[in-house]
This record gives sequence, C-alpha cells and structure tokens, in this order.
Amino acid sequence: MKKRKVLCAISFALIALVSAPLSVAADETQPVVPGEGSFSGQFKGLYVLDGKNNGYDPNDGAAYLALLKYQVPITTRLQMGLGGYVAGDFLGMTDFNSERVARGLFVTDDGGSDGVMGEAYLQYKGEGFALEGGRMLYRSPLTTSASSTIPNFYTAFGLSSTAFDSFTLGLTQVTQIAFGARAMTDFGLIGEGTRSGGVAVNASQPGLGQARFHAISKATLGASAPDTNGMTVFHLGYSGIERGGVDLWNYYVDEIANNLYLEGHKIFPLAEGRRLRLQGQLLHQRDLGDSLAGDLDYTLLGLQATLMGKGWSLFGSANHSSGSSEMLNGWGGDPAYTSTVFSRNAYREKVTAFKVGGRYAMNDKLSLMAAYAHYGQSETPAPLRALRAGSSGMATPRSDADEFNLVLTYRVQKGLAVNLLHARRTSEYDGTNGRDLTQAHSRLVVNYTF
Repeated sequence: MKKRKVLCAISFALIALVSAPLSVAADETQPVVPGEGSFSGQFKGLYVLDGKNNGYDPNDGAAYLALLKYQVPITTRLQMGLGGYVAGDFLGMTDFNSERVARGLFVTDDGGSDGVMGEAYLQYKGEGFALEGGRMLYRSPLTTSASSTIPNFYTAFGLSSTAFDSFTLGLTQVTQIAFGARAMTDFGLIGEGTRSGGVAVNASQPGLGQARFHAISKATLGASAPDTNGMTVFHLGYSGIERGGVDLWNYYVDEIANNLYLEGHKIFPLAEGRRLRLQGQLLHQRDLGDSLAGDLDYTLLGLQATLMGKGWSLFGSANHSSGSSEMLNGWGGDPAYTSTVFSRNAYREKVTAFKVGGRYAMNDKLSLMAAYAHYGQSETPAPLRALRAGSSGMATPRSDADEFNLVLTYRVQKGLAVNLLHARRTSEYDGTNGRDLTQAHSRLVVNYTF
C-alpha cells in the first residue's frame, strides 16, 4: 500500500511538470465577436495521501475532474454557454476492496467515470440589466460551497439590475439541483447525517443520484417528496458605503423554509499599507407552508476581522447559533465564517464557534495557510448509521469539536497550481458506541486551467 501511495504521488507531480509548458497557450487570447466562440477548460487531480484507518476518516482515494466549456456570443448582447464535467477514479489508483474510499471525490459508488452537462445557459446583457436562464453554477451564499471534483449545478432563471445608483437587484427562480461529487461527504462526514452540512439527504439513495438534476423538493427531502414550486431568491445589494457594502438575500423554498441572509463589510486603511476588513452576518430560517421538513427555527450571527498586509493576512471569526432547531442546509451553501474543510458545526443547534488563522506568501509562487476552529457542543442528535456507530437510533453530542487545517500552495505558473492539504478533526460525537470519530487527513491536489 505504501509503495502504491508513493507511485500515485509521483504521478501527480509528473502531471504538474508535464502540464506546465501547456499553459503558455492560455495567454494567447483572440478578440471575441458575435458568432465566434471560445473554449476553456480544467483538469484537476486529487489523491488522499493518508488518513486514519478507523472506518470514519477516508484514507484512500484518487480522482480526476475534466472540464470543457464553450462560450459563444450570438449577438453583441446575447451569449450562450455550455460546460461538460466528467469525474472518476484516477488511473485505477483507488483501492475499493480493503479501505474506506474517499467517496466525496466521485459521483458513482464504484469510482467509475460519469459526468453531466452542468452548464447550458443563455445570458442577455442590456442597459443596466441582465437576464439568464438554464443550467448553471448559481453562485450565492446558500448555494455555493467548497467542491472536490464536480460541483453542484442548478437550473435557474433570473433577472438582475444595476440601473439604480449604488444598488444591485436580483430575482431568480431555482427549480432543480444536480448534486456534485462532494455531496456524499457533505451529508455523511461533514454533516454527519444532521441535514446541516450543505446537503440534507443521502444523494445516492434510489430515485436520486449525483450529477443528475432533481426538483428542489426532492433534493431537499428525498425522492418521495411531493413536487413544489422550487426556490425563489431575492437579492438586494448596496455599495454606497465607502470601502464597504451590504447584501440582503432571501430564499423562499416553497412549502419548506424561508431563509433570510444579511451580510455587510467595511475596509479600514491603516498605516504602512495595511488594511482591516470587518464583516458581519445574520442568517435566519423558519419553516413555512406545509412545513414538509418539520419545525424549523434557526438563527446564526457571525463576526469576522481580517488584518491584511503585503503578502500576509490574519483573521479571527466567531459564530453563534440559536433557536430550537439546526439549520436545514440543503442547497449547497456555506456562508458561516467559522467553517473549515470538514466541519460546519455552526449550522447545528445552539453552537458557539471560534476560528483563527492566517495566510503567508513566501514569494509569488509559494504560500501557506493555517486555521484552527473550535465548536461548542451542540444540541443536535445524529443518526448512528451516519456515524458508522450502529445500525439504527440517534446519537447525542458528547463534547466540543475542533479542526485544524494546513494548506501549502505552489503556483507553478499561470493556470497551474499544486496544493498539499492536511486536516485534523474531532467530531462532537467522538466516543459514541466506542467509536474513534477523529480524522488526520492529508491530500494532494493538482489543478490546471486553460
């Protein structure tokens, strides 16, 4: 096994070296005219170098992502975009027989290659407004989080406007979600089956599946859920504050929940070119209509301060959740300031969380990021099955939780980067039925875009 892991690491390093000269072509851009399209793409390779062999932490898995996107202006204002994504086991490196696989790297149970036409949209830009519709990467606080290979996609139709001074308005109807590769990790490992990790259901259950588009209600509650009118998103942004701004988002998920998210920021210049960025957030969720997800009463408050200098930054953040339930976090979002690679405990019931960290650039190619987060014990039970600690029943939190992250990034050249990640985590359910629910996870990632 050790020999195979060494060979895998060497293979990924060779990819970085071989890809380096190819990215020169990425600088050769041509003027875009109506009817003349352009291609872009990405190749990402991920390998789990090591992990605790305790049946909880994934300690084996290799995957790739291949992306090809085509954009073509039909007229000077109307543009079409198409994007195909494929992911799977990388060159047979994953051992599916003897060790727990990093299931969140794939969209199939056996690591077989599979993909999705995740982007197929039209976008029209007029004077002070824009229209778009189709399949897309819909980026907003409650629909965007970290991805491994294939990300989440959405079927959405929206209008946005910048016609008013200092204001941005947006109204979007989201009808479908396609679960990305990390959905299984978000639900089972990060969320631990609590519906709070960004995905509220087991994405591979019969009638669902990853890299397939599903109605909002079914992606939130399961394949047997009744059809609803999807999710209506309203956005109001204000940028009239010097070096600052405020954004208000409201997500009305028909017959399920209403989610209000408010965030503001302001930057203060300091001596010697330094800057201080202050941020605040408020997230509130209540059930509505037929309350198909049950009673929901959740509020999250957050503060973050970031001190920035030339080539370095330091930050400290805090979140506090209140109410009588955890958040139904089922649409791929992760706005909480204290989230880490494998922990999103701030979305659970009655949690006080803190996070500190920083980033330092040794030069223009090499940088190091470190962060530590501590999460107070919540009041959210987790299914024993999700914890691999029993066949049925629920587990109650036993202690506080924490996570330490370390990421070393080497930017070989424009469009090509290599990341080495290490995460150490302790679950708040650690010790349930005698189970060791801790992680010590190392991962190598090679990312090439053109």
